[in-house]
Amino acid sequence: MTTNQQTNKPTNQQTSSPFAADDLLWRQLKTIPAFRAILRAVESRFYYAVDLPGPTLDVGCGDGHFAQMTFDRRIDVGIDPWWGPLNKAYRSDQYDQVLQGMGDRLPFPDHTFASAFSNSVLEHIPDVQAVLNDTSRVLQMNGRFLITMPSQYFTEWLGGAQFFDKLNLSGLADRYRNGFNFISRHVHTDSPEVWAARLAAAGLAVERWQYYFSPQALHALELGHAQGLPAAAMHFLTGHWIVAPWESSLGMTERWLRPFYNEEAQERGAYVLFVARKVADGPIEAHLPPARPFTIAELETAVQRRQPLPQPSDWSAGVPPAVVAREKPALPEEQEEENPRPFDILAAGLLLLAVALAFIGQSTAAGATTSPPGGLRWFVYSFVALLLFVWRVGSGRREGGGKRPSLNLRALTISRRRWWYLAGLLLVVFANRQAAGGNPPWPPLLTLSLWLVGVAVGFYALYSPSARPPEASEGRGPPLAANRRFLLIGSLVLFFTALLIRAAGLTSHPFILNGLEAGIGLDVSAVANGLARNPFATGWLTNPTLPYFLMAVPVKLLGPSVLSIRFLSPLIGALTVVALFWIGTRLWSLEVGLVAAVLLAGSHFHLHYSRLGLTNIWDGLFLLLALGLLGVAWTEGKNGRPTRLAWLLTGLLIGLNAYVYTASHLLPLILLALLLVALLIDRAALRQQAGHIVAAALLALLVALPQILFYAANPGVFMDRFQSYGILSGQTGWLAQEAISTGRSQLALFGEQMQRALLAFNAAGDVSPAYRPGVPLLSTIPAILLALGVMVALLHWRQARYALLLAALGITLLFGGALLLETPSSHRLVLLAPLLSLLAALGLVALGRWALALRPGGNDDDGRPDWLIPALLIVAMLLSLNEMFFYYGRYRLAYTFGDRNTEVAQGIADYLNTLDGANATAYFYGPPGMYVSFPTIPFLATGFHENQNLFDVPPADAAGEFTLPQPASGSLAFIFLPERIDELGAVEEMAGNGRFFSFPGHHADPLFYVYEVELGER
Repeated sequence: MTTNQQTNKPTNQQTSSPFAADDLLWRQLKTIPAFRAILRAVESRFYYAVDLPGPTLDVGCGDGHFAQMTFDRRIDVGIDPWWGPLNKAYRSDQYDQVLQGMGDRLPFPDHTFASAFSNSVLEHIPDVQAVLNDTSRVLQMNGRFLITMPSQYFTEWLGGAQFFDKLNLSGLADRYRNGFNFISRHVHTDSPEVWAARLAAAGLAVERWQYYFSPQALHALELGHAQGLPAAAMHFLTGHWIVAPWESSLGMTERWLRPFYNEEAQERGAYVLFVARKVADGPIEAHLPPARPFTIAELETAVQRRQPLPQPSDWSAGVPPAVVAREKPALPEEQEEENPRPFDILAAGLLLLAVALAFIGQSTAAGATTSPPGGLRWFVYSFVALLLFVWRVGSGRREGGGKRPSLNLRALTISRRRWWYLAGLLLVVFANRQAAGGNPPWPPLLTLSLWLVGVAVGFYALYSPSARPPEASEGRGPPLAANRRFLLIGSLVLFFTALLIRAAGLTSHPFILNGLEAGIGLDVSAVANGLARNPFATGWLTNPTLPYFLMAVPVKLLGPSVLSIRFLSPLIGALTVVALFWIGTRLWSLEVGLVAAVLLAGSHFHLHYSRLGLTNIWDGLFLLLALGLLGVAWTEGKNGRPTRLAWLLTGLLIGLNAYVYTASHLLPLILLALLLVALLIDRAALRQQAGHIVAAALLALLVALPQILFYAANPGVFMDRFQSYGILSGQTGWLAQEAISTGRSQLALFGEQMQRALLAFNAAGDVSPAYRPGVPLLSTIPAILLALGVMVALLHWRQARYALLLAALGITLLFGGALLLETPSSHRLVLLAPLLSLLAALGLVALGRWALALRPGGNDDDGRPDWLIPALLIVAMLLSLNEMFFYYGRYRLAYTFGDRNTEVAQGIADYLNTLDGANATAYFYGPPGMYVSFPTIPFLATGFHENQNLFDVPPADAAGEFTLPQPASGSLAFIFLPERIDELGAVEEMAGNGRFFSFPGHHADPLFYVYEVELGER
């Protein structure tokens, strides 16, 4: 073992190469195509002449081939964003540690490495400055950084371009140069002066530099690209570039390239080498010393002796005095401490103006008496003021990322493990076949078990637990990973608090069972009684039936009742609060996660649907988990951590969204919008994670396949309700009809629809039969915070975590609001409730941080004060309490839930349950206003059945030949709606000596009358 002469620490162990007996050119020729071999051989020789003490970092290690052919020792760390080549580097055993990561976010502490190198990598990275800055950050002071890349002469000297130039075909010459750069994936072919400036901006001073590679050598490389096509095909088929790596077969190629390998450096070259040293932790003055090329004799001596050339002790003589005199310039934080920033009254005024304008917009929307409500323009003004504030304080700067494209052809190879996916697919298809009517029919539990086994097999097939580079032990990771106890305790507190809020008085508030709840209740009762056996079908109002099989458990145990049908909703709502806490914390920060969870826990909007026997509350949980895990998987992938598990969990949740109504229709559109955004702004990251995305998509398909097959077998079911409520031609045609009746343009009417949708949460316009609170779905301050949160998201729309929120919000408001009748309807929008709380939390946290930044000497990048989270939580709790007081106070006492018929149905069902269904017959004088088939009656009054012992009585003028059925014994109950009480006289004549009484109500008083007769009393 050798030691580092500077640090006296052990360096990496020596390794033996199978090509150790070959010189550098032969090593390369025997392993890669000739055009790459000559260039890499020339570059390899430089590394023998330059001392790179350990620990050493290889920035952009790729498949590790260059390091394996160059170094006689192992490199400490290799890092690269591309998974396929990185696996080769891992298997090469050339590195002590191989990590997947981005060059501008290196997962290491400051001053970790004594040296670093990046061989022909930086020219591929668009935002190369960010990579240089972060590489400098992890370098020790005086650490050396060796880099190679094409120079400005690369494209100028290309033989094909020179040929076209001689023919005066400059256009074709330019196209040839651009095409060659495109093939080579070059983003930068710059002069040494440009690179020296970039290095200086990262605190790196040029120690020595030189051109290399003559025009003739470049022409050989250029010609070799065409000759390398057969090698590329061979590599695709066999995994090897060179099939016959023998000197006898490569001798002619070696003799052709040897002169270029041995040529001395010239004043100009197609490539350039830099040896730089870190001299500061910040920018320095740019300085390019005179070129100091190595001679071939010097390089060969270094190669033969396996020792770097001695470097002159006065290397810094060429560096500007300002750099040498100050190794470490004052950090920005230190400068701010010496010169604290004064209070910026203009920025404070702009922030207050933005909040005030949002307040005016909210007040205008909430107080509107016309439709569509006003106030939208005030939110636009608020956003403009906020943009000016952000510009003033210098926040919201666009962040770039160093990325380079890659095409891993070996990824097309399908491993044996992946074929298990077909087995999972067969199991899922078979489960669906049995559920749809197998012969003999299977119990639903067995069908569901087979489906789950198929999904588990598919998960196993797509998961990749082996052959992965280890994760970084330093750097970024899940927030609060070291304090999981806090997260667990916080989650439990949030869960039980949210559950208590949602479960208290569950049967008495809302005070009646909604007809929508009862309709689902009938389907759930059918499942509980074994009458419905397909978990992959649709039921009431085309709702998917899978959730019914879980809802059937309490109905089976407790019987059909208000409690049993609502039993699971508080649990789902409370789980949504906890999921929001985790996702907000994971994607943003602890304060965002806590504030969002507290806001959601008390939100009257979410609270209400968490107490109804509907599946709408499931939409919010499934959509939140799918989008949240998508954000986590994407972010982890960009940060260089293995993400297959996160992506598969994302696929699992995306697939489960097929089994809830609203999310199943909107999530595909949201994902499509996010894909378009990624294609627009982050294609490199999309390519980087393509394998994981495909795996997630395959698992999502496997999970959702039974429901998809049901829709395929029943055309029209999936879009039935959208067609029934859509405003466009081919649907209801409302837009065209309204334009004709009002004389206004369709565009103007659609603009009003959009305005109603955009202000759905800020204005008191909910028309849903499932709620109608009479106030905005968000109270004043949360609505303002939501507007601010949307503005914050718009400022950071290029970041995936914000794009998720914006896409979900925009798609839902368009397709679940503006394009449908009866908008806004809260039951279509409740799936957004968790995301609304998250946006409001972002607005509140941003407001707090901006306020801190406005303090004298403050900065928005300063550390978080200890009191910030408690202060934000107090504000969030007060806002939640305000919404809870409304829901359990004013809304409860108003008795606006449901309508008269809903309350009548509940009253009739409660009354019928006081009778003995086996010895009683009931006649309902309700048509045409109401019928005994109203879902609440058959769901709750299980002892009575339509046309058996419960009958509708048509009005006298429409009765025709109708005759009341006459039971032989028992009791008779004649139930009258108020509008038909005048028919009581005829009943009294027919069945006298009865008891007459009325039932009071909130929507009407009386609700209905009952005339009760015992047959023995007549």
